[in-house]
Order: sequence, then structure tokens, then C-alpha cells
Amino acid sequence: MPPAAPVLSLETHQSLRERIVARLRDAIIAGDLPPKTRLMEPELASRLGVSRTPLREAIRHLEAEGLVTTVPRVGTFVSEVRPRDVEDTYAIRAVLEGLAARQAAGNPDPAKTDTLRAIVAEMGRKTADYRVYHEAAGRFHEAIFALSGNQRLQAMYQSLTHQVARFRTLSLAVDRRPEVSLREHRQIAAAILRGRGPEAERLMRAHIEGARAVIRLRIAPARGRPGRASGTRSSSTSRRRG
Repeated sequence: MPPAAPVLSLETHQSLRERIVARLRDAIIAGDLPPKTRLMEPELASRLGVSRTPLREAIRHLEAEGLVTTVPRVGTFVSEVRPRDVEDTYAIRAVLEGLAARQAAGNPDPAKTDTLRAIVAEMGRKTADYRVYHEAAGRFHEAIFALSGNQRLQAMYQSLTHQVARFRTLSLAVDRRPEVSLREHRQIAAAILRGRGPEAERLMRAHIEGARAVIRLRIAPARGRPGRASGTRSSSTSRRRG
């Protein structure tokens, strides 16, 4: 009798699914899997070196996050970036992040100085590559929510995290946009560290509105037929959300 096939524990199976989710999500956020790209299960499974069961579960997870869309009897595609989604998400961002900046300015924790200065310095070193700058910018915004001390506000933002990261990449890919973004983040950090809540909120809202305007221009002419992809570029595996 041949030896029994090894049985994966539930924990191992979940870990594999989560790794697939992270890899595909990073590729979508970074633009390595552009909108309308068709996700071909057999080829993706082969490229990623996994079976189709955890891959299907990963795709369902990404669909729940709004990053993937399944069209019955047609296939599964990377979701389009729709103008309505951008407008809705950025309207919510302006309110949530503006409030977070205001509350962070009122936080007396002396550690916030080192935290924000370190992240801004990191951002300043990474403007040459919008992909790595995007990661540092994401950490800046996450730090402001943490410094706000408002856990409910943080939870509301977390529900938008992956879509925000995707839109942020679209904005930062525009020529010279990281340099503009860095200047705006420095101004926001300075207002927070001076304890100027209303100013910090105004600057944050202006920053978000500027990013929304850039994305509007990027997606307005975007038209085309769905592409086809069987995997991700290796450079996308280490990227995280912002």
C-alpha cells in the first residue's frame, strides 16, 4: 500500500491562503496586475506553485475586499478603478484623516515627535521610487491614526486600507508626485507637532483632495480591453499595503 499523502493542518492551509492573498493583493495595489486583468486559475496556480483550492479561497477573499470581480460564465478579473469608488473613498478619507490629524495634534505623548520625524525622514529618502515611497506614506497615515488615540476611528480606516493603498499608488505614479506629497506630509507633521489641530486637519484634507484630483485625471481616459495574466512579477511579493 502506498504511503498516505501528508495532510496539511488547518493552520498551515490558512497560512498558505493568506500568503497567496498577500501576494496577489500586493500585485494589484502596485499595478503589476492592472485593472481588467483576467485571473486564470490554472496558470496562476502553476506560477505560484500552489493547488487551486487555496488559490480559489484567496480569490474569494480578494473579491470581498473589492479588489477582484467575478463575472458569471465569463471569468474573474482585477476590479476596475471606478470614478464613483474614488470619489466615495476620498470623501470618507478626508473626514476620517482630517479628524485623526486634529486629534493627533492634541495628543500630549512626547514620543510622537520621534515617530513622525522618523517616518518623514524615511519618506524623504524614497521619493525616487514611488513604489517604496508609497509604503512609507502608508506608514505615515497609519501613525497619525495611532497617535489620534481614537480606536473607533482607526477601525473605520482599516476597512478602507486596501482600496486606499491601491488609489495611493495610482496617485504617486504620476511624475514628481512623490516630491509634492513629501512636502505636504512635512507640513502636516509640523502642524501636528506644534499642537495646531485645526491647521493639521485643514492640511490633511487639502493633501487628500490633491491626491483625488490626480487620480481623477489618471482614470478619466482609461479605457481598454481586459488583459490576461498568469502570475505576478517577483518584485511585487515584498510590497505591503499603505
